[in-house]
Amino acid sequence: MNIKTLISEEELSSKVREIGKSITEYYSGKTGEIVVVCVLKGSINFFSDLVRAIDLDVRYNFIQVSSYSGKNTTGRIKVKSWVEESLEGKHVIIVEDIVDTGGTLKYVIKYLEKQNPASIEVSSIVVKDIHQHGIEVKFPGFVIGDKFIVGYGLDYDEKYRNLPYIGYIE
Repeated sequence: MNIKTLISEEELSSKVREIGKSITEYYSGKTGEIVVVCVLKGSINFFSDLVRAIDLDVRYNFIQVSSYSGKNTTGRIKVKSWVEESLEGKHVIIVEDIVDTGGTLKYVIKYLEKQNPASIEVSSIVVKDIHQHGIEVKFPGFVIGDKFIVGYGLDYDEKYRNLPYIGYIE
């Protein structure tokens, strides 16, 4: 498979530090716990780097949902695990690898809203600009067009997650 670099390891590192600083500034002075929710598996690399770049006390939590098979979305959301603690009155930051059609993220937000958090915001390392998903990504990374990307947690049939950069498949 021919993978071309789209976003280098250095660009990723710089952007993650920038996002971490923005999150720190946004939540400084707010009362209430901050819970950072990693959407597994694709967000794990971004999540790990991001929480280290946030200069505040944060709690970690993980959910596992999927709507992809190979290069295509199935249109069905498959839930493997959900948040295991109450989010009531807490500030929730959902950490995503990519916001594409927004279907999975809308599902996650709707679920988390049922727990009455103080707020829910989204950070995604990549946002595709080809869909009108209507989701506000408060802490975005890179905006891209219609490319199928892999690396930095993003996969193609569970492969290429460990690439230190984000590439696209021609």
